[in-house]
Amino acid sequence: MNSQFAVIGLGLFGSALCEELEHQDAQVLAIDIDETKTRQVATFCSHTIVADATDEATVAELGLADYDIVFVAIGDSLETSILTTLVLKEAGVKKVWVKARDKFHAKILQKVGADKVINPEWDMGRRVAQSMLDNRLFDYLELGHDMVLTEFVIGLQQNGRTLGDLHLLQQSQFQLLALKRGEVLHNVLTGKMDLQLGDILILAGNKHAIDHWLSTL
Repeated sequence: MNSQFAVIGLGLFGSALCEELEHQDAQVLAIDIDETKTRQVATFCSHTIVADATDEATVAELGLADYDIVFVAIGDSLETSILTTLVLKEAGVKKVWVKARDKFHAKILQKVGADKVINPEWDMGRRVAQSMLDNRLFDYLELGHDMVLTEFVIGLQQNGRTLGDLHLLQQSQFQLLALKRGEVLHNVLTGKMDLQLGDILILAGNKHAIDHWLSTL
């Protein structure tokens, strides 16, 4: 059975979240107290409902405790966002992810039991900053506890060298997961593999170890 997701709050962020999940063939239930918003999302989301997710009986009736992740994307009311999160956790929802407006909002959400708190502007700002500081990083995603996932682009200095030359396969604190060349993803890698301009190395592991490795190139 495919994973089931519910998104509560169908503003710009919540609507985009529903659209992308549907595009990835996930099972999505889109929820908002505003019927106008549910009608708009219904153009690309197959399951929508007008409901008040701060109501315990409603949450139980919708069976949200059976969903893999319920995402609270309410942005216009901190009080509603926090109360919805609390009701969902008390209803036994396994994973509640919540969009936070700021750090103060995020702290309260964590205290009431949110499993993951996301601040879209803050997270995107940090990722953009990492790319600005080191243009060899194609993308950068924090996983928590100093763990990151990053894509490193092979430039002129590394063109023609091998994976062995970059000392990637001997690292203990991070790992080379794959090499992407064009549309082909290689996950069986050896030190003798030649690198080409534009190749993308997918790395995961300790942020500081990756930063140190980058400084040696």
